Amino acid sequence: MKKVLVAGAALMLVSGPAATVHAIHFPTTEPAAAAPAKKAEIKPGVALSGDARVRLGYTSEDYDFGNSNTDSGRTDMDSRVRLNITGTAAGGAYAKARIRMYESLMGDLDTDPNPNDLAQNNIWVDIAHVGIPFGDDFTLELGKYRSTYGPLGATHNFFYDDVHLTGGRGIWKIGGVTVNPFIEWMEESGNYATTNQNRRDDNDAIRYGIHAKGKINKDWTLGGMLGYQNDERLEDNITPGLNYKNDGFFGSIYTIGRSGAFGFVGELAVTDSGLNNFNAWEDDFDGAYTTSATADRIGSDDVGWGGYVFPNYQVDKLNIGLNLGFTDGGFTPDRAFGFVMLGSSDNSRITAMRIGDGGDWLWAGLVAEYSISESLKLTGNLVYADVEAWDTRGPNGEGPTTVAAAVNNAWQIDNAWEVSAVLQYTISKGADVFFSAGYLKPEFETVNGFTPEDDGAFGALSRFELKF
Repeated sequence: MKKVLVAGAALMLVSGPAATVHAIHFPTTEPAAAAPAKKAEIKPGVALSGDARVRLGYTSEDYDFGNSNTDSGRTDMDSRVRLNITGTAAGGAYAKARIRMYESLMGDLDTDPNPNDLAQNNIWVDIAHVGIPFGDDFTLELGKYRSTYGPLGATHNFFYDDVHLTGGRGIWKIGGVTVNPFIEWMEESGNYATTNQNRRDDNDAIRYGIHAKGKINKDWTLGGMLGYQNDERLEDNITPGLNYKNDGFFGSIYTIGRSGAFGFVGELAVTDSGLNNFNAWEDDFDGAYTTSATADRIGSDDVGWGGYVFPNYQVDKLNIGLNLGFTDGGFTPDRAFGFVMLGSSDNSRITAMRIGDGGDWLWAGLVAEYSISESLKLTGNLVYADVEAWDTRGPNGEGPTTVAAAVNNAWQIDNAWEVSAVLQYTISKGADVFFSAGYLKPEFETVNGFTPEDDGAFGALSRFELKF
């Protein structure tokens, strides 16, 4: 598909903890080799750690770009506390759990917390697994865990970031290489008409594969993953055209490194047609819901591809980077990836549009971060994205049906500009506050004689992060 990519633009993983250029850390020296030491005796016990977050954000009335009668902005606030518990046995086996407490928006009055919505419950657990070491080089983890396979820390990666899974994975260390074979259950029940039969016949959707990451030398790391999802659930037989069998292959290859003042990070990923959009936190509804807003949002006609490269250069206290990326064939990146206003809906509550949504994207960007002091950093982004809209959406269409696409299928974006900035202030060790603001100006295509309004959207967010 021919596209014209207009120069300009900036991509940065922002509005999150250390979500700036320096989130990509390039060590200047290799740690000195230590003499072999006698293995320390493992003492059984329990260790506690955790984190907390409070966010206060404002979005202008034009987050629908002037296409409704909304005449006022919106202010939202949410907070959460998470507690990590690790229990270790005398032989080295361990159990890990993470308790999440009160992740809720303000203004729910007497209905908060909501017992009908897991994400609004007062206390719940999202990690619960055991680790069993088999010697010094291999550990098997079983249960409910979260997986991040990519060059950056969790909540910043392009393809496979902080994925919530139940199953088993290995942690196998071979020299300087870490290998993670895995098998995980994605879905046990099918759509509404066939749920009981699927459970009776054990028709599951299972994901399995392998990930590996290792250092080429002291400055460069190379990694990749390859997996396959097998879906034995029965086809939907209530609503023709809705296909809940999402199977196929997926994979990526990535690298991160530095050479003097020059740094580089990049990733290339692929998803089979049946899995396009599987990594964007979209629900694959089970047939009990058949409206346009809740149709199957995973899968499309074509194999999907996506990737980005981010070379950057350090000049004293200034880091300048150029980020170039694309999505094609129905591919959508993880929601953790993106800008302040485009993408990054995990880190930034004020994002106004998802990268990869509604068409095939190209973007390019200039990113500048300046360290004002040891505790204060400012990052500026200028973003341009060019989009070739999909003609059809859904499992049998050119691209997957996303939440935004389901709300109004007439909206076909042609391009968008973003100007944004993030100020990070370290109050003390383990305590950071972020102030981010952005302006997004889109342009839409005319569909069936209708051209959506394209008013600019403004958003601002303050975010406090604590780790203990």
